[in-house]
Amino acid sequence: MSTKLIPNLSVRSEGSSPLARLVRDRQDSPEYSRLRRIGGLLEAFHMKYSVTSQSRGRWAVINGKQVINFGSANYLGLDQHPEVIDASKDAIDSMGTHADGARGFATHYNVAALENELAALVGTTGTMIGHNVNQIHAGVIPTLFGEEGSVLFVDRSAHPSLVQGAMSSKGKGARVVSVNCEQPADLEQAFTAYPFRHGALLIDGIYGMQGQSAPLKSLDQICRKAGLLLYVDDAHGVGVLGESGGGAIEACGLSFDNVLMIGSLDKALGAYGGFVAGQKAVIDFLRVSSKVQLYSGTLQPAAIEGARAAVRVVRSAEGARRRAQVQENSRWLRARLLELGYIVPGGESPLVPVPIGADMVTLMAGRYLFDRGIFVNSIVHPVVLYGQGLLRISLTAVHDHEQMQQLVEAFASLRDYLQIIRRPMRGSAKMLWEVAKSKWLGDEYAGL
Repeated sequence: MSTKLIPNLSVRSEGSSPLARLVRDRQDSPEYSRLRRIGGLLEAFHMKYSVTSQSRGRWAVINGKQVINFGSANYLGLDQHPEVIDASKDAIDSMGTHADGARGFATHYNVAALENELAALVGTTGTMIGHNVNQIHAGVIPTLFGEEGSVLFVDRSAHPSLVQGAMSSKGKGARVVSVNCEQPADLEQAFTAYPFRHGALLIDGIYGMQGQSAPLKSLDQICRKAGLLLYVDDAHGVGVLGESGGGAIEACGLSFDNVLMIGSLDKALGAYGGFVAGQKAVIDFLRVSSKVQLYSGTLQPAAIEGARAAVRVVRSAEGARRRAQVQENSRWLRARLLELGYIVPGGESPLVPVPIGADMVTLMAGRYLFDRGIFVNSIVHPVVLYGQGLLRISLTAVHDHEQMQQLVEAFASLRDYLQIIRRPMRGSAKMLWEVAKSKWLGDEYAGL
């Protein structure tokens, strides 16, 4: 059986059932036609739907090739930490693989223990865990803002899951307004232009595509003045930001009296799941009113105990050393990329985006690095705007200097390659030649 996951976009839905007719109508849309044109090239560049078969440290075997993995979000390298692995194994031995029931009825004691430990980590009095950040947004936002008179101001750079959570509230009567948090004057004007009884500003702690931290302290002041809740998706910040790893809220010195924070367990903590953090009264209200736990089981014991072990490491002296190391890796890499002429934002975030441009050029650039033993994420539309594709580097505390140097050398070589493929005639010829080699001679010949 083939392990390739590349979707065959040329296959049409067949039959006369309502489902078949529905899918054919969607396949005739302009957006799907665009995806179909690019889809024919995805396997050639195998930067989408790739398959990882081995993982050892920051080395991985992806589509049969050993590469240095700069595409994960395990910022502290805890996914293979001995304490995390041992805790997960012990949980399976003692509690099995299942949570033994829905959270609203009964579940293992370690779930409550994890929630208490997460609350202590981020500096608040209550948390509630869920399967992932998306599920939590979908459950929390419409529960709090699900009626006429509510207005949700969504930062234009917010993660799509925040937007989807806001749209769920819109379906229940709330108004959704896109705002630019980089322009405080425009932000304050928007707040006064849309009267509300209850409202919130929805924003990321660290922008997942830009790799920069949001100015939460000043935004908190603006929100308080306007009478708004500050709702922060800090999936990329928990464990990384703050003196003790509490995330963006700790790093900015904010309290939780007017903040709800959504964190992730499957990034810096190297586990699985997500959580909402806030004052205990708010969390207890959400526990019985939102859909986060009412209609779903909880996480498996191995995931819970792995997360608990990760939290212990994050709060230890070792966790502080790892945070310092990933920040040092970030500063070092950004300086080297700037020296090479790339445009990268400043800061110490473990996410380092490198703007490339057109979708196909971005995919070709990602494939070029892959063939030189470097795996990064090739980000194209609809995740980013048309023509604003980028290569997103995810740094970890356990990338060593030799691996970092290999990454820089690959980007130095990529710089010359981009100068060729960005020329219209030579670029088109190069693309066609690489696709032909990949399709006719095999994947291993592409990009050479």
